[in-house]
Formats: sequence, structure tokens, C-alpha cells
Amino acid sequence: MAELTPAMQTFILHWGEMGSTWGINRTVAQIYAMLYLAPEPLTADELSETLSIARSTVSTGLHELQSWGIVRVTHRLGDRREYFE
Repeated sequence: MAELTPAMQTFILHWGEMGSTWGINRTVAQIYAMLYLAPEPLTADELSETLSIARSTVSTGLHELQSWGIVRVTHRLGDRREYFE
């Protein structure tokens, strides 16, 4: 993923703050915001690197978002990694 623009950073941070007021973990809300802004599906490693969040935290957040049915896993031919959208 390319570097985040200032507007993207603000959106992700604000979404995390809003998530906290709704009773959703701030990091989970930020992961969702990043996926919402991404033009194509991202791997957990890309999310971790872009958001500067531990890989294990990203994995936990993605599982939570999947359980709610708002994030899904996709795959690419010849690539064993999971992509999230």
C-alpha cells in the first residue's frame, strides 16, 4: 500500500475514535477504515505495516470484522496469502 495521504490518516484516526464511542475497539475500527479506503484488497501484513499495528493485533481485528460479516477473505491465483476487503 502506498503512503497514506493526510486526509486518509485523518479519516482512519477519526474512525478509530468514533469506534471507541460506539463500543468498538479503536484498532478494529481503524483496520476497517483502512480497508474501506483501499482501492484493492490488502494482506494482513500490508495492514500491519501501513497502520503501524502489531501483526497479531491485525489478525485478531480481522477475525472480529469477519465474524460481523463486513470483511471477507479473497485469494489471488498463484499467491497463498489471504487478502481482505
